[in-house]
Amino acid sequence: MRNWLRSPTLLKYFVGQHIVNGASVAAGVMAVSLVASALLGFSAGQPATLGAIGASVSDFPAPLRVKARTMLIGFGLALVSTSGVLVVDGRIGFEIATIGLIAFLAGLVTGLGRWALSLSMQMLIPMVFMMGLPPMSATQAWRAEGLFALGGFSYIAIALSLTGLVAASDRRMMASECLRELAAYLRAIARFTDPHADMAAVYGAGIRQQAALSEQLQAARALLLTRPRASPERVRLAATIGLELDAFDALVASLRDMPLLRAAPEARGLLHRIGVLLRAGALDLQHLSLDLLAHKAPHLPPDHSLAFDAVAREAEGVCALETTSASLRAAVESTVRRLGVVRGEVRRLEAALSDDAVAEAAIAEIDLAAFASRRIYDPRALAPHVGPDSPVFRYATRLSLAMIAGALIANALGYEGHGNWVLLTIAVVMRASYGLTRQRRDDRLVGTLIGCVLAAGAVAYMPVGALVALQAFTLAMTHSFVRLNYRLASTGASMMALLSLHLIAPQSSAPVLVRLADTLIGAAIANLFAFFWPSWELSEAPRLARGLLARAADFAGVTLRADAADQDYRLARKDIIEAVAALSDSAARMGGEPRSAQRGLEEMTTMLIAASVYVAHLSAARLDLHEPDVAPQRLERAQSALQWLNARLAPGADETTGAFAVDAPFPRLRAATNDLIAAARAFEEAARAD
Repeated sequence: MRNWLRSPTLLKYFVGQHIVNGASVAAGVMAVSLVASALLGFSAGQPATLGAIGASVSDFPAPLRVKARTMLIGFGLALVSTSGVLVVDGRIGFEIATIGLIAFLAGLVTGLGRWALSLSMQMLIPMVFMMGLPPMSATQAWRAEGLFALGGFSYIAIALSLTGLVAASDRRMMASECLRELAAYLRAIARFTDPHADMAAVYGAGIRQQAALSEQLQAARALLLTRPRASPERVRLAATIGLELDAFDALVASLRDMPLLRAAPEARGLLHRIGVLLRAGALDLQHLSLDLLAHKAPHLPPDHSLAFDAVAREAEGVCALETTSASLRAAVESTVRRLGVVRGEVRRLEAALSDDAVAEAAIAEIDLAAFASRRIYDPRALAPHVGPDSPVFRYATRLSLAMIAGALIANALGYEGHGNWVLLTIAVVMRASYGLTRQRRDDRLVGTLIGCVLAAGAVAYMPVGALVALQAFTLAMTHSFVRLNYRLASTGASMMALLSLHLIAPQSSAPVLVRLADTLIGAAIANLFAFFWPSWELSEAPRLARGLLARAADFAGVTLRADAADQDYRLARKDIIEAVAALSDSAARMGGEPRSAQRGLEEMTTMLIAASVYVAHLSAARLDLHEPDVAPQRLERAQSALQWLNARLAPGADETTGAFAVDAPFPRLRAATNDLIAAARAFEEAARAD
């Protein structure tokens, strides 16, 4: 591979579905713009271009039916919001009240799930753009609204046509990105083999990458598990999700004895060999992810035998030493055995991408529909969020008041020249979490500064045709990086917005310094209102912690049963992975909040590490129970341990619940369970402290 293709960071930024999606969005908007300009003239066709941009806000990778429904509903909301401000145009009091109402509803919509954030933005961004149109009569305004609608629906038709044409490549791209995230997890846990690395930092990196893998797999399920048996290629790609999780599960199990190996000087050489094996496997998966983009049946990488054989030889040497204790010898043997399982699962994953029989066998008895995520569009699903205790309701209120304040201040400054940019900044900066709001505030300011300077130079020196092309490029840049790097996305968004506002009203374009001042005002308002009626992460994190304990009990319930169906185990494994990821995300959000709101953050980190150790012990126990020659006594001990775990993890249980004799089964698993429960209680106490 070329050197740049070996860089995980460069690959993440420049090779992925986000780049393809951004390019397709730009192509669709450009097509609408060119047709509208050819039929109506450049200036008259600009509302249609704004409609295309407004419709593109929710254009993200998804199955055709899901994307169609999301885009149509989202653009319908955009039409409601833009029509609302047109109805009250010229009556400042009613206009400001309408802006507040639309902002409140946009905030409330986010209660449908993370995916609905695009619907929220579709209510706000097109509204702000349409407010930037030059003064016109009522007839002209409604004509512009009609062109806006026509441009939006035309874009949706183009986007859905492109989705149907590139659906196969979209699925391969999604599978490719999942492989790269698994490779990144391999690199993260390879740091366990460095005896000098800080264990807490290594666990933290592993947990964060596990959360990234979980998020990527969630996105992949929506695309790859839709009609998965429609073609042999779909079967192969659908199989990768379960096989990746099997490989991940074996990797987690292989970490169970890593602390013992790190503490033993005799195992230094073995740790080095294990690290080489993990990093080589990461490179091979990364190479496979790129080959999958070029070939329907990718070329398989080497079978990792050289690196694994080196690990096995080193392990034999450690076990042969007279200074090696029985416990260390057992740890070495079990680690190598589990790494052998990892190697087998990775080989099975690789083979499934080019062998129909392997892929079909992997999903033969699995009900894939049970793993597919579904979007809920019913407004009645928002009912639980209507109330002062709901974080969604509080966010909607904050957003509404911030937008009202922005409109009032912009009106005092001269509404026509300032309102759209101040409100646009508030809309894109303010989020339900203060940490995200603060991060987006900083990224927005830097991105706007860069974008304004570049856009000012472009407007001053480039012809109209080049400005239209640059508008499309910056739209592609915005869409490509909005979920990956908001600073880059903000740079593109600032340029795109400035160019759009210039193209629809060249005579009223504001100077760069004015736009920067408007950005500062909008960012300051968003930051100020983030402290109004806040929902600190502390109010949500205890619920996530309790959910993690519940998932931990469910996971044990299927892991220690040798007769548990693969379907049940995979669902329980998915649930606990997502529970750990949710608590990890919560800790990251709390870390961005004011120190006065950061109660229990250290305890939450301890709980995450304890949960990782607990899961490693259970995954290792399951591998042991499914060995061909497992002893009946071990199965009985597993059932005994399961009874204790069920009692110990039950709500209200104390340390005496399910007490065992000294020689009780799975002592290290029991210790890991007690550590997890103790960490959860410590977090709850810290969270309740004043």
